Amino acid sequence: MKHIYTNLLFLALLPLAACSNDDSSSPLSPIKEKTYTDSSGLELYYNGNKMPGKTVVFAQDSDKAVVKAYSTFDLSRISGFGLTGELPSPGIIPGSPETSLQVSLRDTGQYWEFTGTGEDTYCTYSYEGYASEDKLKLFISDAKLKSGGVTPSAWMPAPIEKNTDGSFKSLPVYADWQYEPISGVDFNFSHLLSAIAVAPIIPVYNNTAYMSISEAIHESLKAISFLPDGNILFTYISSVGGAYHIAQTYPNGYQYVISGPGSIKLYVNPLSFFSFILQSTSGSTPESEVDLNADGLWQAGNNDNVTSGNNSGMIAIKDILTSPVGKKILKNLMPQFLPMVAEGIPLTYTVSENELSDISHDSLKIYIDTEMAVNILTAVITPILEDSSMMEALKLYISTDPTFAPLLPDLEKAISMLPQAIERTTTFNLGLSLIPYPTSE
Repeated sequence: MKHIYTNLLFLALLPLAACSNDDSSSPLSPIKEKTYTDSSGLELYYNGNKMPGKTVVFAQDSDKAVVKAYSTFDLSRISGFGLTGELPSPGIIPGSPETSLQVSLRDTGQYWEFTGTGEDTYCTYSYEGYASEDKLKLFISDAKLKSGGVTPSAWMPAPIEKNTDGSFKSLPVYADWQYEPISGVDFNFSHLLSAIAVAPIIPVYNNTAYMSISEAIHESLKAISFLPDGNILFTYISSVGGAYHIAQTYPNGYQYVISGPGSIKLYVNPLSFFSFILQSTSGSTPESEVDLNADGLWQAGNNDNVTSGNNSGMIAIKDILTSPVGKKILKNLMPQFLPMVAEGIPLTYTVSENELSDISHDSLKIYIDTEMAVNILTAVITPILEDSSMMEALKLYISTDPTFAPLLPDLEKAISMLPQAIERTTTFNLGLSLIPYPTSE
């Protein structure tokens, strides 16, 4: 019996001994310097949403550390553009290509913990992080733009409306083109640009119908939201899954800051941008299965049944991107935008009273500057002028529209003179015209 009581006492003391051993865990080893990415243990969140495609370097010295965050994108990951090399990309805080945090560490026994607040040029934020040899979790919270952001925050493309004389009083495309006159030429090239913006020249629905650039924007882009934390969300018509439906871009893929009076800088995460293109053009690829190393960026997807009742009259981003001219334009635009990805694409914006209705409300015009717009015009117009079917569609539209019909006799001459007009440009604003998104009271 004595042995039995002794054994019972021993068994009763075992849990206490185990607890005592747990409490006396050995100190963590310092992490001298470690680089974390999505594929090597990094979990990064910005205001509660995952932020992909970033790199964080953790360098410890005793109970202090430097946490440096930035982003690059390997251009060889995408096919179809012939691009190579590492592209500097936006950082984790809008407006800051690189964020460096000087932090104090606390040894929790399982990881090094750090917390604090930060302030960059355009943003304020809080942060909380946990680092081990295998993982680094970094949470950016309470992030907000010092400027407060664009207000109101939700917008939609302006409607396509005509005046009584047939001219357009409202379009989702905003263009203001001024150039030095060309001797002996009295042709108004701005009218040609307007005709291109409204002529049904973009083949959609597997080349069974045509839409204008203005119609494509108005039908496919449903809303743009400028959030006070620097995120931009685009609501659009998608065909991912094989049927047309309303979709929205994921947070932390497109961001902005107000860099000065009337000035915005746009930040595009290349991983999100190219994933969106591949996801949209493949027709049924969910985000989790998007492969940027696929054989072609323009993968063939499901044949969308555009004649069904639910899909009739709708156009998806896929219809635009997979058209021959859409591919050419996108490829032409890449060299214009890629060098500005890390530092932000500069945009100008104006908010003014809208005259489209009896109800007074604001309208937003957001556009690129003259130098960039000239390059963009060349990138967009060239594929159109080189496409014989699109030119025939443009001529047909001009001949049947009384507003533009006078252009037809001089159209060929105007097209040949277009490079000279572009060269003599003094002002060219090109972008979007938006109106406030209606909200229920």
